[in-house]
Amino acid sequence: MDPEEQLEKLLEVFYDEKIEPKKEAAKQILGLATQQQNLEYLISHEQLLSTLSRTLRDEHKKSTELTLYLLCVFYILSNYLEFHQILSEHQIGDITMKIIESQIQRFDLRYAELMEKQGQPQQFQELRKLNLMIAKQEKLFYVGFTILMNMAEDPIIENKMRKRKIITFLLRMLERNNFYLLIVTLLFLKKLSIVNECKLQMIEENCIRKLKRFFSADNNVLLQLSLGLLKNLCFDTEARSQIEQNGFIPDIVKLLKIPNYRFVSIVLLYLLTLDDKLRLTFGFTECMSLVVKLMLHFPEPIIGKELIALATNLSTSSRNVDHITEQEFQQIVQRALTNGDTLLFRFIKGIIENSTNPEIQTCAKGFVRHFMKLLLTQGKEEDLKFEIIGIVSVIQLNENWVKLLTEPFIEFLHNNLAIGVVDDDIVLETMMLVSQIASNAKAAEILVNSNILNALTQVFTEKVDDDEFIVQYLYSLHQFLFHKIGISQILAQDDILLQLIQQLNDKNQKVKQMSQEVLDILREYDQELCEKIKETKFCEYNQLWVEHINEQEMMLQEGVDMGFEDEYGGNELDPKMWDSDND
Repeated sequence: MDPEEQLEKLLEVFYDEKIEPKKEAAKQILGLATQQQNLEYLISHEQLLSTLSRTLRDEHKKSTELTLYLLCVFYILSNYLEFHQILSEHQIGDITMKIIESQIQRFDLRYAELMEKQGQPQQFQELRKLNLMIAKQEKLFYVGFTILMNMAEDPIIENKMRKRKIITFLLRMLERNNFYLLIVTLLFLKKLSIVNECKLQMIEENCIRKLKRFFSADNNVLLQLSLGLLKNLCFDTEARSQIEQNGFIPDIVKLLKIPNYRFVSIVLLYLLTLDDKLRLTFGFTECMSLVVKLMLHFPEPIIGKELIALATNLSTSSRNVDHITEQEFQQIVQRALTNGDTLLFRFIKGIIENSTNPEIQTCAKGFVRHFMKLLLTQGKEEDLKFEIIGIVSVIQLNENWVKLLTEPFIEFLHNNLAIGVVDDDIVLETMMLVSQIASNAKAAEILVNSNILNALTQVFTEKVDDDEFIVQYLYSLHQFLFHKIGISQILAQDDILLQLIQQLNDKNQKVKQMSQEVLDILREYDQELCEKIKETKFCEYNQLWVEHINEQEMMLQEGVDMGFEDEYGGNELDPKMWDSDND
């Protein structure tokens, strides 16, 4: 029979009231739709889509089987982007949403009935009916959600679905066990999770807790999709907190051992380490040890950014860093020196700075001359210079600084304290290095004799509006004040003292505190400075009173009459106001 004649006869059946003929007709139309050469004819037919959509809307509650056949037709069409507009015109998205909502309500009602018959003879019969309904529903849900996911390529339609509780419906599907339904559900949720409103709704409706089951199930596809969804959600602080509370971190760490999951796990763990509190949790896992092994065996000379970013975040916690052995630390440093890996040097700084293992400091001291050589010969690589200055500044060298303060190195320090010539970050890092060197008396004397204090003061003068520079400058002075030569040198410079006194009135509490600490040391050696500080503090604590006195002095200078008028309107006091009540 000609397909056109066959289709016309099939469409006539849909005007019959009986369900069975409609099922058979829908099944045959589905058979035509599965053949790609028929699609153009089906989509251009004047009555086909309108008839099928009308039947679907009116009779979806009467027969799940009929509904499934009709949805499958639209499912095939939804796989073609050019047909989406036609599907929208026939309100297929709206009808599908109503069908899904109706089926969920049916399940809830049947489940409630089962719970009421717990312990009764009808319990097993009701359970069997429920399982049969679930099997049919899961096929229908799979087709329906796939149609919606395909049509959600249009952001406008996607937004309409969000307002129609699509996320709530999808999260209900995570409770099901059908493999294919779970795949389309996770894919759809992952697609929606890049929209902030959808992401927040998923977090609020406990999406993360519902994903936990897929980490224990032995199913690679579902686990991979769950990791992708978690990664999208993980950009939110509350989501990261829920991931930790639900015990995901140890499970994700274990996935670092499996190549297929390694990259997405690294990215996910990196996002989790953005929170300081969560970094402590990693200390109870083998994450740091696994990350170090992955770095040491990384196939390329420069370690991947995702992996080194995770390592760097972990290195800010002593609990994580203490998992690194001395041998591993040596291998990391050797790799960094060999390949000139800038970000790996940043990781090394974190290890040295936060490790409580004394062997790490000892090992780091053995590489100091390598760091110094690289520092003085690295040329114009500003990022690398910044990282190595930071490393040297956290190594506890103490008296060894005297041997290292050669003329080229001192010149290097001066050159890197030049505002406008080098990056501000390097200037700040160099100030920290100078502070570290100044902790040793002999090294501090060498620095003072090299006029390093003048260079620091110049930085302070040019960055007087930057609180970060001011605090670091004050800390540097504080380090020099532990030694007599530093005290005498600073007291001899009136401009420094004046600037320090001015900082006592700074709005930044950290600046104020550091200025106070520096001046507390200096005023023990200079009585005149002590008086100036008292005067400044007096003016600060009595600011309103001082302003009032200054205002009156200005009025006197301008010849303004300072007399006041009393309540009687005159300038003279009324004698009667002093009379006793007994007179």
